[in-house]
Amino acid sequence: MSTVGQQIRDYNRSLSERQKIRGGALLIVVGTLLISLLVFAPLVMPLQILIGLMSVALIVVGTLSLGTSGITGRAV
Repeated sequence: MSTVGQQIRDYNRSLSERQKIRGGALLIVVGTLLISLLVFAPLVMPLQILIGLMSVALIVVGTLSLGTSGITGRAV
């Protein structure tokens, strides 16, 4: 595995379940707020694209954070 992947795995394991849940929920809320900004604020097209991509990335990372929270080591 790559060094970056190993660092991400180690950091993910160092977080408590509560931190993962709160952080994931916060990232989803921020991503949603940024998407709503696109609806109400008159912005130029390149900025809209940048905000849209950043919003999607935040929501995906938040969802993954919520997905990795919970009891680890159990069979699914």
